[in-house]
Amino acid sequence: MHICLLTPSFPPMVDGGVAIATGRLVARLLQRGHQVTVWTTAPPEDSATHTAAVPPVTAPPGLTLHYGLVQDPWRAASAVAALCTWVQAQHHVCPFDVILAYFMYPAGYLATVLGELLGVPVVCSCRGNDVSKEMFIAPEILAAVLARSTRVICVSTSLLHMADTLVPCRAKATVVANAVDSTLFAPHATVIPSQGRPVVLGTSGLMRWKKGIDLFLPLIHALCTTHAVRVLVAGYGLDAAVDRQMTAFLDRHDLHQQVEITGPLPHPQMVYALRRMDLYINTSYQEGMPNGVLEAMACALPVVATDADGTSDVVQDGVTGYLCPMGDLNAMAARCRTLIEQPALRQRMGRAARLRVQQHFHPDQEAMAVEAVLQQVCSREAPTGAHDDRQRAPWEGCR
Repeated sequence: MHICLLTPSFPPMVDGGVAIATGRLVARLLQRGHQVTVWTTAPPEDSATHTAAVPPVTAPPGLTLHYGLVQDPWRAASAVAALCTWVQAQHHVCPFDVILAYFMYPAGYLATVLGELLGVPVVCSCRGNDVSKEMFIAPEILAAVLARSTRVICVSTSLLHMADTLVPCRAKATVVANAVDSTLFAPHATVIPSQGRPVVLGTSGLMRWKKGIDLFLPLIHALCTTHAVRVLVAGYGLDAAVDRQMTAFLDRHDLHQQVEITGPLPHPQMVYALRRMDLYINTSYQEGMPNGVLEAMACALPVVATDADGTSDVVQDGVTGYLCPMGDLNAMAARCRTLIEQPALRQRMGRAARLRVQQHFHPDQEAMAVEAVLQQVCSREAPTGAHDDRQRAPWEGCR
């Protein structure tokens, strides 16, 4: 197959989970003999040269990488028209068999426009915020993309339920979970004894509202007050306001000696931060399928997390960690204290966590499942009872 992939980010510009996921998927699709053309967002400008700061990269055989995905196509009709002309020219030279879009907007929006223009089937992948947030901000766009996609992939059952509530799409949807490379994300070869040293609590990624920073900060304060623990935040604030909020909280409660914030880390270095932790905490309010939790579990860490969206697809309550109601500080604190005080339980749950990701969240499983969906739409074998309602899309008439 020749696959046209639209994604807001892609390696080497790794700025979040979607770049990690698309890079992992494309590598395996190439290994399986497919050709992939990627359209992604242009990197930010270099402040000195005022040109896009594109790192040098040598694309492997079978991969073509283009920068120029329109970031807000709903408000940029001329940019969409230019992109359509460019993609149509590429399609004429080397036809695409299928368009795969990561996130419903902007990539899914553009994919359905291009799919209708080129006569190519479209598969849209719901990742998280594109459903749980956008359904309240731009429901008409989201509904049109869901209706006009040939097939839909959701990273968790909860996202599928949300999408199906907005537009009946269950019959043409497939759940394909995120994955983690457990050869890269693995614990120390030798277990480091925790006796005689503080237990290290940790989390990772961008600190922001949807990640429950308003719960995470009082939680670590409560735990630092009652136990001799250290906290490692392998990440940073989403913006200056979040950084100020975190700094002010640590100042107010005199926690700087107990809390370390690493700042941005290249993804390959994240494993070293996770190996310093004894317990992983996730306080999110919204999660498609949390990459940070998967990576922590691969490193044999027990997880205490809120039951947000796809998190419950990953964490087995009482087996690989604990799930708590969203926003419940007391429940989170109680479960963390149980694991802080019981090192044998931490180790047992950590081993179970690693085994779970190895068995159920392997990158090859993810790639094979996505490949199967793409092959099905290319062969025009629509699933039985597939939803085929056609509604007028909000972009009609803008081209």
